[in-house]
Amino acid sequence: MRPRRWATLSLIGWMALGAHVASATPSNPGRTPVRVQPRPQPTTRAAAPGELAAIVRTALASSSAKLPKGATITGVRAAAAVELPLAPARVTIDVTPPPRRAGPSVAPAVLSFWGEESVIARVPVSIDLTVPPEALAPDVPKGSALVLVVRRGLVEVTAPAVAGADADVGDVVQVLLRPSGRALRAKIVAKDRAVAVDEVGS
Repeated sequence: MRPRRWATLSLIGWMALGAHVASATPSNPGRTPVRVQPRPQPTTRAAAPGELAAIVRTALASSSAKLPKGATITGVRAAAAVELPLAPARVTIDVTPPPRRAGPSVAPAVLSFWGEESVIARVPVSIDLTVPPEALAPDVPKGSALVLVVRRGLVEVTAPAVAGADADVGDVVQVLLRPSGRALRAKIVAKDRAVAVDEVGS
């Protein structure tokens, strides 16, 4: 009977020793705790169909960029899929004027998306246009008589002049003073009126 008792006691002691070792051993020995990083929030989104055309029209309305007189925008295209900033403070546009001709044409442009102080994204686009034949006639043909306005501080002086080139309202062109023929640059503000850009000496 003694050997059986010894075996029973040994088994009980072995189980107690195993429980003691298990309680003293860490559950994940040798592993470094993993820190979970927060997922970065997206800052851009894919442009919706037709959205670029709406952005171009809005940017043109609030900028000095010009399309050919009488031109109709028929579409706006990008060379690749466009990702737009989520919340730009404003959008500006720079347009390369197409050749002055009737019919369909394309005006390359660049949309600039601004943050509070600087540009955060630029998107090149192509603006598809249609220009009617009647739109090709300039507002002010070369040689047209103009009233030139010269401003010096609070003083405003007018003088007769003629347009030195075909121009539309808003263009800056060369004009010739009468009767001296002196040339200077002026901005066309109406079909018969321009404001001097260059300084005029006495």
